[in-house]
Amino acid sequence: MRKVHTIAMFLLVTVVLVATVRHSQHANAQNVLDQRPSNVVIQERITEQVAYLATLSDIETLRLLDNMEYYRWPGAFIGAGTIFIVGPDGNLVSESLYEENSIELRRILSNRVFRKALEDMRGLPKDQASQLIGSELDDALSKYLTLYNGFIESQSLDIGIVTRRDGQPTIHGLRKKVFSLILIAGSLELTDIHGRIQRIDAIAKGQEPEIRRIEDEHTRRQFSGGISLHNNLVLASGLYGTLPPNLKEDARLKPFTDHLLSIEIVDFSAPATEYDMLVRHGIRFATPDRGLIGVRYFPRVTDGDLNELRSILGLPYAPQPRAMGTSGLPHPRAIGSP
Repeated sequence: MRKVHTIAMFLLVTVVLVATVRHSQHANAQNVLDQRPSNVVIQERITEQVAYLATLSDIETLRLLDNMEYYRWPGAFIGAGTIFIVGPDGNLVSESLYEENSIELRRILSNRVFRKALEDMRGLPKDQASQLIGSELDDALSKYLTLYNGFIESQSLDIGIVTRRDGQPTIHGLRKKVFSLILIAGSLELTDIHGRIQRIDAIAKGQEPEIRRIEDEHTRRQFSGGISLHNNLVLASGLYGTLPPNLKEDARLKPFTDHLLSIEIVDFSAPATEYDMLVRHGIRFATPDRGLIGVRYFPRVTDGDLNELRSILGLPYAPQPRAMGTSGLPHPRAIGSP
């Protein structure tokens, strides 16, 4: 009898423990779900943003490109704030799987302000688009350099600030704006902007030794990845895209021509873009509203590849060309050689 009683007590305790664990797991799962934005919240926010952007003129849209809020949305935040994006194979992957330059490029492409600006500029004559892009690029670069020089002199880590209550742009926002304008100019082949992009590329090259001289490793890493103008994908896309057509016929540029990606993305007013796909109850596929817009960029460019492009363009700060780019692209000067 005592043995039966012992077994019964053991079973009772086991049932209670299992029930407690399941209740705890359910509560934790519900807490995680509660942290995720619902479909309704996501859709309302997108609708409000689209409605606002639709009221802006082309110049007003360009001037909004330094607002970091739009580079951090669209996209659903999960749990503590990890941003999930779509990989090359169409699957959802964590941003940690991407190289830093590639992450930054995709965040720019996901920005609805960028998409509207690209669409606006595409509808203008090239000389007018070049004038607007050039003016905004000069202004953004001037403001960026003022902040950058201040950070370099003080080696302050206030670079982590991405938004300011007084409405003034931050170094993060100005950096994103410079990159966005470069990508737009390259996609639209605005040859009048080529000289400006060469200057920005030279500034990025000059920042490398400045940042290397920073003694504190953590500060140096923050400056290198957070505020410098170095992004291989953006710089190469702009330098190549704005080349005059006759210069693009240079045989040495063929490896770069072959690796240029031309894609169509949904416009800014679409109910969901390629980067809005992760929502609380599943995936909603991108659907165009007014149509598709084209964008052209290099999805992969290493330091060696960018240096090869600089060498072909005859830029004074370009290093001596090597036999093979680190990404596997054949060196342009090796084409046709035995």
